[in-house]
Amino acid sequence: QKLFVCASSVVGGYTGGGDRTFQAPTNGISYLGGATSYTRTPRTGIIAALDVTTNKLAWRYQWPEQCYSGILATGGGLLFVGRNDGRLTALESSTGKQLWEFQTGAGMHAPVSTFEHNGKQYVLAFSAGSALIGSPRGDSVWLFGLDGKLPPAEPGRPVSRQAATPAPAAAI
Repeated sequence: QKLFVCASSVVGGYTGGGDRTFQAPTNGISYLGGATSYTRTPRTGIIAALDVTTNKLAWRYQWPEQCYSGILATGGGLLFVGRNDGRLTALESSTGKQLWEFQTGAGMHAPVSTFEHNGKQYVLAFSAGSALIGSPRGDSVWLFGLDGKLPPAEPGRPVSRQAATPAPAAAI
C-alpha cells in the first residue's frame, strides 16, 4: 500500500510585527499584520511514494521544477504525472523508475485520466500551461493508447509570471 505525493518545495517567509504601538484590530475588520515574502531560492518539485503500512518512504525524487499536476496511479502499477515543461511521464509505482515520457508542448498542470473503450486502455491528458507559474502555454488534449504513433510536440518556451498579455491590434 503506497501513497503517492506530487509536491512543491518553496522557501517563503512572513514579514511584519514588532510594532510597539500596535493596537488589536477591531472585530469584523480584516487584518493581515504583515506580508508574505519569498527567497531567491529556486522552487523545486518532489515526487515520492510513502509505504502507508510502515510509514516509511519507499522512494523519492526531487525535480528541478515544481510539481503541480497530481498523479494518476493505475491498477497495473503505473504512475502518470505531468511536468511544467510539457512532459507527461510514466513511472513504475513500486520503484519510481521512469518508463516513458512524451512532450506535449505546454505545461501539464491537471491530473490525467484513464479509461477503457472496446477493450483498449487509454490515457487522456490536458496540456495548457499556467500564467501563475510561467510554464509554456498551449491548449491541447492528448489521447494516448498503446498502439499510438503520433510524434511528440516541440517543447514550449516558459513565459514570465510577470508577463502582461499584449493588447489586441487596433482595427484599421
